[in-house]
Amino acid sequence: MTDDIDALVSDLTDEMSRAYRAYSAAAGLNLSDMMAIGYVRTHPGEATPSAVARHLGMSSGATAIMLNRLEADGYIARGQHPTDRRVTLLTLGPATEEERFRPFSRGPQPLHAVVLGQYSGEELDAVKRFLGDMLAGLRERTDALSTKGGGKD
Repeated sequence: MTDDIDALVSDLTDEMSRAYRAYSAAAGLNLSDMMAIGYVRTHPGEATPSAVARHLGMSSGATAIMLNRLEADGYIARGQHPTDRRVTLLTLGPATEEERFRPFSRGPQPLHAVVLGQYSGEELDAVKRFLGDMLAGLRERTDALSTKGGGKD
């Protein structure tokens, strides 16, 4: 049974990566750009240039170049943090509201609604617990690898 679950998790991870590449290509963006926009979308009020750099595993210089390009193209906007003027917050820019970008700005929610609608509340609780545990374990493992010198800031 666990081998079946491991295979499904692996397949799901691969398919999610493939979907992100397809979304990026369809939107006319490279994968890093799309992942940065996705991070800003899913972390409102928390998305900073350094957080994007950590999320993507990019240097601060490479991230600055990418963010400058995304800002110039209207995908993101920079603003000051409301309580700490030293912090730059990133928000979505007007280009993410354009019709050509709209199918990607919603993320996977329409698919999730269809699939998750087939499960009972109890089943959804089990799925939520499983995914939360998998995510926590993966984060812990990734953090351990990063502190051993595998990740560079």
